[in-house]
Amino acid sequence: MFGFRFFIPVCLLWLTVIALPDAGALTQTYKVQRGDSLWRIAERFNISVDELKKLNNLRSNRIRAGQVLRVRAQIPEFPAENGPYYFYAPNAPAQQSLTYREEPRFSPIEDYRMAQQLLQALNAEIDAQQKQFGRRKQVLKGWKIVLDPGHGGRDPGAIVSNTDGVNRAVYVVEHEYVYDMALRLYKKLRFHGADVDLTVIAPNHLIRENLRATVTFVHEQNEVYNDEAFNRTDAFAVRPGRNNINQRVRIANRFFKGARSNRTLFVSIHADNSPNRPKGPLVIYPNIRGKVDAESRTFAQIMQKALEEPGMPAQIQGRNLAVLRNNDAHAEILVEIRNVHDKGEAWALRFHQRRERDADRILQGILNYVEKK
Repeated sequence: MFGFRFFIPVCLLWLTVIALPDAGALTQTYKVQRGDSLWRIAERFNISVDELKKLNNLRSNRIRAGQVLRVRAQIPEFPAENGPYYFYAPNAPAQQSLTYREEPRFSPIEDYRMAQQLLQALNAEIDAQQKQFGRRKQVLKGWKIVLDPGHGGRDPGAIVSNTDGVNRAVYVVEHEYVYDMALRLYKKLRFHGADVDLTVIAPNHLIRENLRATVTFVHEQNEVYNDEAFNRTDAFAVRPGRNNINQRVRIANRFFKGARSNRTLFVSIHADNSPNRPKGPLVIYPNIRGKVDAESRTFAQIMQKALEEPGMPAQIQGRNLAVLRNNDAHAEILVEIRNVHDKGEAWALRFHQRRERDADRILQGILNYVEKK
């Protein structure tokens, strides 16, 4: 990957195009849904009907529900020290201040479609790696797990100031980092056989391995809910925010529909800014006006142990949180993986190696819980 200097316009960045039509992440597949047409599918993936027919050796426009079609999409990649980015990169090379933000460039439905293309590319990459290295024991096969990356869209979560090695100010945006961690966990869960979904998705963000932790992720307000119909309203207000948190629960419950009730989990991932609690992880289970969900508390207790490190105990707490209320998962928790009020914790979050390890710790908590079922 190539880095880029401060305030160089995006158009001057090195631009590559991911083009792996037969073996790589960008040969995508799409399962035809009831009511689909070739025209609708072609529009969704920004290709022509003729190209779609050619890719799939179709002689007519007739398709059937359940049919799997190949979809090719060339996704531009922008290498960067805090990237790579796909489709487009932010205007700034790093978060500029506590209040800096970049508004969306496209409508919610356009961002949704780009985000879906990236997820399909990631899924294809996971499938290709499984074929290459052989499938490990599918210990999570039959489980449906929803990952909820905290905040996003209109709500960045905590933005905290930090310093680099020579005492220059840098800024950490909670959502941008927990989204990256959620993608890492998403990949690991799928490797173990789980059926996984995300509540919030981003149009230009896959897993990022930042070369220098001093180059922070930029607060882009481009994330959308993982719900096509919801994003058809061309309004900034439909993007994730504090007023529509319940949409996360609706997405999860829709995903769980028809699943075995005792094989569903919901994990919301955050990194809070809490001056009144110690550094380290906090696991929250639902306690709704004194009514504790026992299964979620058990899940939280197991996760607490998995997250503990020498000299860094994890905490546990029951709270009445909107994202945990009315949730149909067999067990649901919220994980504050780090307390970024602590300078060291905010610094650690910026290292992609630490985010990978944090994702491994959450994975271990899930595996430990499943093993006890």
